[in-house]
Amino acid sequence: MKVLITGGAGYIGSHMVRMLVGAGHDVSVIDTLEYGYKASIPKDIRLFVANVGNREALDRIFSGKPEAVIHFAGYINVEESVRDPLRYMTNNVSSPLVLLEAMEAHGVNKLIFSSTAAVYGTPTIVPIPEDHPKAPTSPYGLSKWNFEQLLAYFDRRGTIRSISLRYFNAAGASLDGNYGEAHEPETHIIPLAMKTAMGQQPSFSLYGTHYPTKDGTCVRDYIHIEDLCQAHVLMLDALAAGHKTAVYNVGTGECVTNREMVAAVKRETGVDFAVVETDPRPGDPHTLVADPTRLTGEFGWKPKHSDISTIVGSAWKWHQKKRYQSTNAC
Repeated sequence: MKVLITGGAGYIGSHMVRMLVGAGHDVSVIDTLEYGYKASIPKDIRLFVANVGNREALDRIFSGKPEAVIHFAGYINVEESVRDPLRYMTNNVSSPLVLLEAMEAHGVNKLIFSSTAAVYGTPTIVPIPEDHPKAPTSPYGLSKWNFEQLLAYFDRRGTIRSISLRYFNAAGASLDGNYGEAHEPETHIIPLAMKTAMGQQPSFSLYGTHYPTKDGTCVRDYIHIEDLCQAHVLMLDALAAGHKTAVYNVGTGECVTNREMVAAVKRETGVDFAVVETDPRPGDPHTLVADPTRLTGEFGWKPKHSDISTIVGSAWKWHQKKRYQSTNAC
């Protein structure tokens, strides 16, 4: 299949590019390279350096007649979204609306959307089912929920069928350790803890220690990037076979606190680095754990690499290769 990947030079997007290319798909990428890395995607992949809100660029891209779009492009920093909500609504809603209009104009009718568990806000039911009420606690979560609603509108118009995947915590690196997570600025717990273990910062900040959880810190559900991308492959096949517009959680249903994750990083690295307890970050729900039974029941999808040992071990392998912010960062 001919597939356009937005944000394909980023952490998840570039992994998706390599997986689809390995499976024989014809892939092209649009990315601003604001946060992505050109070198993280294969050299023979067509890369368009543009924003998804650039209609002129999109018309050129769609003249190549891609059959489906996987939409990863978007800002993801929860704390930043609280400080600058308009930036997030513009980039995560208004700009990709132009993408949807271009798809409609060119007859491209299949899209997979990189959504988030942040649409739920602080849950009243754990694990969280897809029909849980939506009450985002950050503009980031709100922007993703608003775009899901736009997708529902285009589905009602009969022009675009979509599957939204609500990620919980994407984590880990390629199993060979050659490609890994390197955001700038970095806000995710595993790479921040590993930067601390490697002496790149003096201490690790543990945000919030008085939540109503078993050890006072946030609870999360971690999904290995390999398992997450495999779920996208299943969704691509489903849309190609005529699957209707739908939404699925992508997670394991396993609870891991921030303290437990820090301890896992210390075990894997063998470094007992300094941890500083500090105030909660604005917009962070204290517990986000998936009920993935809809995805597993309909598609037989099961995570194979999402145990904490494999997640942390693959990430540490990546960091040990000294490739943080290098040409292989993604």
